[in-house]
Amino acid sequence: MTDLIAESGIDLGIAQAVITTLATMLTIGIAFLVKPGRATLYWGFAFALSMIATYGVVAGELTGAEGLRRASLGALLGAPGLLWSGFRAAWRLRPHVWAGPALAAVAAVVLATASDLAWFTMAYRAAFFAASVFAALFVLDWARSAARRSDGLVLPLAIVSIAFFVTGTATLIGGFVFPPSGGDDPQLVRLVSSAGMLVYVACAVVAVVGTTARDSGIGRAAAGSTAWQQFERIAGDRLLRAASTSEPWSVVYFTLDDARDIRQTAGGTAFGRLSERLVDEVRGVFPPESDVGSPAAGSVVVLVPRPEIAVRDLMRLSLERVTLLDVHGALPIRPTASAGWAPASVLGYDLDALVYTGREAAALASEKGGDRWERVGATVVERLISPSERL
Repeated sequence: MTDLIAESGIDLGIAQAVITTLATMLTIGIAFLVKPGRATLYWGFAFALSMIATYGVVAGELTGAEGLRRASLGALLGAPGLLWSGFRAAWRLRPHVWAGPALAAVAAVVLATASDLAWFTMAYRAAFFAASVFAALFVLDWARSAARRSDGLVLPLAIVSIAFFVTGTATLIGGFVFPPSGGDDPQLVRLVSSAGMLVYVACAVVAVVGTTARDSGIGRAAAGSTAWQQFERIAGDRLLRAASTSEPWSVVYFTLDDARDIRQTAGGTAFGRLSERLVDEVRGVFPPESDVGSPAAGSVVVLVPRPEIAVRDLMRLSLERVTLLDVHGALPIRPTASAGWAPASVLGYDLDALVYTGREAAALASEKGGDRWERVGATVVERLISPSERL
């Protein structure tokens, strides 16, 4: 029985080495090189760690180097922490990038120096549970935002992460309920964890490479249209539910000032990057429960559930951060933006009306010199009623 489990473990190890190698190549070649940043860097480190550790596990099993095998098993368990850090960086949250490497180092040392088989089995169960905690933390961060929950590319990873945490918890509890009884125990736990890691890595590479390719401009026309439609659907549903409670919701419409001049003088590529950074900055300022969408390059719409005094502060901070944006010195002027603020308390809870009037208020703010915000009021309504007000 032990020989059969060991052979299966080697086969799974080889399969895991293949998929982690492919994942590392795709993450570096498509994700990091296309859209370099902290998120893609952490993801690249996660898959590279998985690949190197898996090679060590397979080499240790084939050569009988038990210390190498055990240390590599421990190092492998730090990869979920780095993946979690990458997603937190992508979602504009504090990444805690130290956590994954710390688990990898501690687990590698503890497993490599385990004095006997029973202690090694319990230590591995505990380390595997610790790795599954990062999967649970990823699910918690993912569930905090409606936009994240509706991302079809990340959904499979969220489902597998839940299964990962459940398996890790069951594995840890099983070690206390059923103490190690023989040589099959660590091999069986290793077999279960290896099979789960194969599925986990496959879903992770789809989420990492897919979201990066989508957000970096590969297939941007279709993706952008779909993303805006998704925003409209989610935001419309949230406003519909909020209408029955009269909660303080607002739509804020941001638009880059002098967008046409920037596009003509700096080029479409620089303008596209500036538009992406505008979205990132706005998303980083507004609270996680806000929904952020971009109807067109150079424009960002935010649906935010906050009192009016808080919305004012968020708009001011966003406009200040726009002036600090720089696209590798390619812009002919300092970028600024204007914002139109459409509160639901004044206009009701219809998304189309809020976006339309917010856009008009942003246009009015831009005409007044830009780098400012304008609240929807009598002046904006007159502009909408009388075309002559726009001339």
